Amino acid sequence: MSKRYYTVGSFAKLTSTSKRTLRFYAQKGLLKPSYNEQGYRIYTDEDLYRLQQILTLKYLDYSLEEISKYLEPDSNDFKASLDIQYDMLLQKQQHIQRVLATVERVRAIVKDNGTIDSQLILLMIHSIQHEGELKQLLSGRLPDAFIQSLFLSELSSEEQIQVEHETTLVMYDLFAMFKQGLPPEDPIVQERALSLKLIFDQRLGQPLEELGMSETGRTFAELDLGFQNIFEPNFKNYLFEVLRRLILRENG
Repeated sequence: MSKRYYTVGSFAKLTSTSKRTLRFYAQKGLLKPSYNEQGYRIYTDEDLYRLQQILTLKYLDYSLEEISKYLEPDSNDFKASLDIQYDMLLQKQQHIQRVLATVERVRAIVKDNGTIDSQLILLMIHSIQHEGELKQLLSGRLPDAFIQSLFLSELSSEEQIQVEHETTLVMYDLFAMFKQGLPPEDPIVQERALSLKLIFDQRLGQPLEELGMSETGRTFAELDLGFQNIFEPNFKNYLFEVLRRLILRENG
């Protein structure tokens, strides 16, 4: 089959790409045209394949430097390139599906409160997106039963969302009280903390104070779970003090 040649204008029209973009790709060394005997720039079918790869990688949010490195090895093997692009697009599709599932879950959790603080929303998004990694981190270090309880694995999706919804509302109230400057021993703070403790007790299958004194609780507290850093340190300290005072008052 004879090789076909395209002028800059016809190539731009065929690929729905502006001439300016083609010049930019040429300057970056991504898609260099050939020159005919008259000195005019021309493109070939091989350039069509190369442009298709560039556009696919751009869609996958690759930088120009990354695209350049990708195109270096055996770029003429178009079939192999398509196989690689298919795998990459499939990964992107799976990522988008995970993001959509995360957003849907967060929407359900905060449905009754449109003023949830951004830190709480970030915490939820981070926790949901990294559930698999967290389970892997905890596996082997903590009892399986504790991990199952922590992630509500035995509950249905609807029940999980309901528990997370209740937890989020209580955390939001406590975070608001923290910002208002209410001390940990304030009766209103302690009342809301009791609701949070009851959720934790039920979720973990044992009283929070018993967990804190156990080997499992100490190991869990020592682990660096990343998402904890989303909250400002002062609020974490505030929350610990609120729960500490609550437990002392209940056991006193």
